[in-house]
Amino acid sequence: MDITILGCSGGYPAKGGATTGYLIQLSGKNILIDFGSGVLSNLLRYVSIQEIDAIILTHLHADHMSDVFVLKYALQMNKQNGLDIHPIPLFCPISPESVFDQFQNDTNLVVGHINASTELPLFGATATFYRTNHPVECYGVRIEHEGRIFAFSADAVYGQELIPLFRQADLGIMDCGALETARKPVMLHMTPLDCFRLYQECSIKKVVLSHLVPYYSISDIVEEAESCGQWPYQIAAVDQKYEI
Repeated sequence: MDITILGCSGGYPAKGGATTGYLIQLSGKNILIDFGSGVLSNLLRYVSIQEIDAIILTHLHADHMSDVFVLKYALQMNKQNGLDIHPIPLFCPISPESVFDQFQNDTNLVVGHINASTELPLFGATATFYRTNHPVECYGVRIEHEGRIFAFSADAVYGQELIPLFRQADLGIMDCGALETARKPVMLHMTPLDCFRLYQECSIKKVVLSHLVPYYSISDIVEEAESCGQWPYQIAAVDQKYEI
């Protein structure tokens, strides 16, 4: 599997950046996990809209799916201009229903829903989903292909439910949208320390800290990550590529 980061900001894009989006390439196919603000523009530097084979949305918050609406326009406009557009499978939670309903009845999308019992075949790979603790229905994604494992937390707080998602992963991309210095009684995202604990408990080979909130400085994220000791982490950045 090849994984390319198309967007890694949390909430809203950092200057010149994009919110969450990852391009997964396997068996000659192109799969998108999340499609936030600015992701379509970055995606088009790698593949055309005709080459999108599937889209998975972990949840229906705007910073993870807003560019699907832009993609809908792009597909419609190019189809009207004579481009051969094939319907794209899109998989997502069914709630909030008001958002899910906006994907229905579009002939350029074939919409299916995911939940914690979904086992989704993906061109020779298998995707499984793990409910995370978030204000809306949200699922982490684990993709297994030819003995390799990619895991993505989506938006999450630290909890034991994340351990089977990340166990023995070759690459784990984690929500690191918070800092210990800003910890609150109720958290919505993980801190570098939370990510380090998952790394230890799950024996992950490489960790990428993502969903980086623009008003936190990268230096503060690195400082907290470094305070955990030696571990194989990286800070996410647009255009970073990983092969597993």
